Amino acid sequence: MVALVILIFVDAVDAGSPLPGAVAQAAQEALGADVTVTTRRLDAAAPLAALVDKGRDDHATMIARITWMDEKRSNARLEVAATDGTFTRTSTVSFGAADPVAERGRALGLVLAALLAPEKQERLERARAAQATAPPAVAVANAPPPPQPERRLALDAAVEGGFAVGGAGSNVGGALGLRWHPARRIALRVGGQARFGEVARAQSTATDLAVAAGVAVFAIAPSNERRLALGLRADALLLYQALAHLSDDDAAPVRSARLLPGAMLLAEAQWAVSPTLALALAGGSEIAFGTTDVYVHQDKVAELAPFRLIVQGGLIARF
Repeated sequence: MVALVILIFVDAVDAGSPLPGAVAQAAQEALGADVTVTTRRLDAAAPLAALVDKGRDDHATMIARITWMDEKRSNARLEVAATDGTFTRTSTVSFGAADPVAERGRALGLVLAALLAPEKQERLERARAAQATAPPAVAVANAPPPPQPERRLALDAAVEGGFAVGGAGSNVGGALGLRWHPARRIALRVGGQARFGEVARAQSTATDLAVAAGVAVFAIAPSNERRLALGLRADALLLYQALAHLSDDDAAPVRSARLLPGAMLLAEAQWAVSPTLALALAGGSEIAFGTTDVYVHQDKVAELAPFRLIVQGGLIARF
């Protein structure tokens, strides 16, 4: 970083002598490598304000003018001013008649450096303080957004309806499941479900409970980059079917239940409403591997259908 840019105006008589180069070299060496010093020939007398304007046009931060106060050129006047109007200094340097022109220039350069050294240090300290307190706005603005974490676990909850085909046993309830994604397109699932209904011919209330374990395979996998996911879900079931019958001639409800295996196959669609939450809709079928006949007073009055159409609607939370 260049701290100061100094433009020195010298008399036209001195322009072709060693004096300008000696002034510039001495000032440069004394002030350091972060200072730029150049000289300019001054053909006619001009007010200091006019030289400041010229320096500003040349993008200088400081201007200096060297003028001789007598015909013998033994007394030099050195004027220094900042182009932003914040700094002015003046000094007079006397020389002997035998002093070489180059030595005179070197002495003037050292005096110029002594006048500007405090100003240079103050400007450097202000620049460091401003840099230390400034927020890294550009770095933050240009930084890429952090990647979203990959979520492998999900919890699903749904309202569920089962519609019996070819028999009794339609019911409604809910399902709850936990999923783990070992890969983006595959999810392993365990869960449970409960549905409740009636068997009118047997004057009975029906309860269907099940535990499930299965797998979901996605044609369009859940992702942070898209909202839609589509897949197939297959579950193995252990079903618990129970009936409770109460009639006028029974003192207490008569209950009967049985366990049997089953399976469920559903097509599932998900629509993400946030990176962690999605709406889910599924539809398919459930089959019980066995038939259940319903008897009342040793008379068969109904049969629980082994096949049901299933509809689910709910939410999936990913974490």
